[in-house]
Amino acid sequence: MYSTTLRIPDDLGAFLQEAALERSLSVNACLAMLLENWRDAERKRRLARDWAEYAADGAAQDIEYAFPAQAGLAAEPTTPYRSAPRRKRRS
Repeated sequence: MYSTTLRIPDDLGAFLQEAALERSLSVNACLAMLLENWRDAERKRRLARDWAEYAADGAAQDIEYAFPAQAGLAAEPTTPYRSAPRRKRRS
């Protein structure tokens, strides 16, 4: 477990204590929750940025090479799903 000392202005410390108390959390749990939310937001921003970069890359969008293989798979006959025969219950 990571441990550190945090030095923040008194007004932020008071706000943190009040916010934690309102949520029935310890200051530590409140900070951990805030950091987790921040990390999740960063991951979403990074994913959105990566998708935007991918969308801008025309060569990465070229998927025509896969069409013949997909057509071949789509043309294969499918086997219908059959469940195992039910056993009769003895009364």
